[in-house]
Parts: sequence; structure tokens; C-alpha cells
Amino acid sequence: MLEALGKAGRLCTARTVELSTGDVILCTREAGHYAPADKASWRAAEPGGWHVANAFIWDDSSAYSHPHVAV
Repeated sequence: MLEALGKAGRLCTARTVELSTGDVILCTREAGHYAPADKASWRAAEPGGWHVANAFIWDDSSAYSHPHVAV
């Protein structure tokens, strides 16, 4: 469902892989949110411009991540 919404232009299409399980994790933020310079604020647990899904926060340079598609 999240992947379909991402392709429809409503959600970010970034994804990453949880190495311990092989699960694919899809970003749950809105399309167009990503800004590489807007780094996550770990103390405030805010994702900043990075991607977020549940407890996962990552940027497009992370191993096994697939950058968002511009929509």
C-alpha cells in the first residue's frame, strides 16, 4: 500500500533493508520531504530531512538504501 501511494506521488519512495531480517522498509514521510543537508536531530528523535519509518531513520547514502524518486 505504501509503495503504491509513493508511486502515485503522495509518499516518499525511498526504501532501505533491515540487514538482520532482509525486510524492506519504506519511508512513511510525504513526497518531496528529503533534504540531505537537513540531518537528523538524534537527541530530539526527529528525522529532519532524512527518511523515517517507525524506528528506522536513514539517508540516501546508507548501505542498502534506495534513494527517493523525484515526483
